Amino acid sequence: MRLGEGKGGCLMQDAGSVARSAPQRGALRRLRQSGRRRRSSLLMAVVLLLAASIFPSVGGVSGVQAQGIVCEDLAGMTIPAEEIGLPTTGATVQQAVAVEATGSLPPYCRVEGIISPVDPTAPNIRFRVNLPVEWNGSAMHFGGGGYNGTVVSGTGAAPGAPPGTPVPLARGFATFGSDSGHEGGNASFALNEEAMVNFGYAALKKTRDVAVTIITAHYGRGPAYTYFVGSSQGGREAVTVAQRFPEDYDGVLSIVPVLSFTGLQIAGNRMGAPLINGGWMNSAKISLLANAVRALCDGRDGLVDGLVAKYADCEDFDPAVLRCPDGTDAGDHCLSDAQIAAVRTLRSPLEFDFPLANGVTAYPAWTIGNEDMPGGWPQWVMGSAPPPAVQNPGPNPGGPGIVNYGAQFVRFFIAQDPAFQTYDFDHNDPRWRERIEHVSAIVDATDPDLSAFHARGGKLILVEYLGDHGRNPWAGIQYYESVVETLGKGQTDKFMRLYVSPGADHGGNNGPSRVDWVSVLTDWVEHGKAPGEDLVMVQSQGDTVVRTMPACLYPNWPRYMKGDPTDAASFTCTKAPGFRGYGAGKGSN
Repeated sequence: MRLGEGKGGCLMQDAGSVARSAPQRGALRRLRQSGRRRRSSLLMAVVLLLAASIFPSVGGVSGVQAQGIVCEDLAGMTIPAEEIGLPTTGATVQQAVAVEATGSLPPYCRVEGIISPVDPTAPNIRFRVNLPVEWNGSAMHFGGGGYNGTVVSGTGAAPGAPPGTPVPLARGFATFGSDSGHEGGNASFALNEEAMVNFGYAALKKTRDVAVTIITAHYGRGPAYTYFVGSSQGGREAVTVAQRFPEDYDGVLSIVPVLSFTGLQIAGNRMGAPLINGGWMNSAKISLLANAVRALCDGRDGLVDGLVAKYADCEDFDPAVLRCPDGTDAGDHCLSDAQIAAVRTLRSPLEFDFPLANGVTAYPAWTIGNEDMPGGWPQWVMGSAPPPAVQNPGPNPGGPGIVNYGAQFVRFFIAQDPAFQTYDFDHNDPRWRERIEHVSAIVDATDPDLSAFHARGGKLILVEYLGDHGRNPWAGIQYYESVVETLGKGQTDKFMRLYVSPGADHGGNNGPSRVDWVSVLTDWVEHGKAPGEDLVMVQSQGDTVVRTMPACLYPNWPRYMKGDPTDAASFTCTKAPGFRGYGAGKGSN
């Protein structure tokens, strides 16, 4: 986002509503077309003079200053639908409060409001914008998590940041986010079409346009650069904006993104049936499996340390080596045939008889390793108990994380029936095809053609954690490969990076994963410093660093050479050419 860009950058004098006159639109358009970064004092003066002509007064409010509208006077501001890039019935600022500095946060203006739907039965989009007193001239859009449903505060740490890293608001970014257009962290909102579209992509554009309008109104100018940062669901949203709204963002950080959202949720739901049919495993059996994986694969990276750093070299593990003598459950020292079948189900691709959005035909097999770590299978794959044999109606059918998320998706996004029993759901049943295709086109972020984002100078950093069992890191890796296949390695390298942490879980724990990615991204966007393999990933316990490892660009992996095994200097990034991931295949991103 360049200075002066963004919808709704000007205020009229009528009751605080946001609009542009023809001359104002022309002036801002000329600023946009210049294509230059607004760094010179002369151009800044021009912008401020333009702002002064636009902001002489608002509805008789006396608090309008050279920098724009003071915090408290933003309350009650309305933004008409025509100033928002996708259909709404307008937006309203409900509250604007000056917040004093506290803890790690600076003084700032907290702005909260709603974006109203077109469908009167659809929920509002609730948003929040934070305007620091000491603004660095840029904005940062924070993504959500899970099924969203909670307004993103924008005051916390950036995804993947090491302990002690200043939060973006403290670094001077104007930050913003929303609830994506519904309340509550379940999938029942998808029964409403507009709410589902908002969740898929539309709320991102609407929130951005409203936020930029408010930023422009307060400071008298728009952001020089606009960034998007997100993890998990927020990671999907990050890649979504690069695909769908390439002109709106300069830099995007996407960590462990759920890009093939349709594939992930249907694959997660698929695990329900084998678990209720004898495949569920307690923590002891999970550790049995994990230790067998380590025994086979841990040392292949040059170091036996409990971490399979050579993450692309454990495909040959067969859970049948742990089979109980007659295939029946004989205790915690072996796996039954039903349990082996459950493991194989998870580690098999989910294949579709028809293409999802962007030609995707499969969801890849889950990763191997770190099954027994906190945030691993006990949380995501098996849960504390098997899922219920008969699912209760409503948004929470129960069961392990991926089964619960997946069952909700099938119920509300696909079947559109809160009482639908999902265990027997067949995604290749022809009666579901049209609906699955429709949903996939809305929620999946799998379009490999990022040429428009690249052409406008955008930069994208993608980070995958290979110990993540809450979703599938191979899906993100295969998306990256689809971009390379579409645009070529040379062009992709100009604007995109993929880093892989071998052992970290969904939250970035259990292995080195944390980097000050915001600094890396802003250096690339604003100073042309392209990131390489000189970055260091940090693993911490509280505020204490316990291990570091080089951040290797895919498909490289960190090979131990000599020295302190907890020090990144003891490793080197080693090439692993040609690997495409477990269950890989064309269009399986």
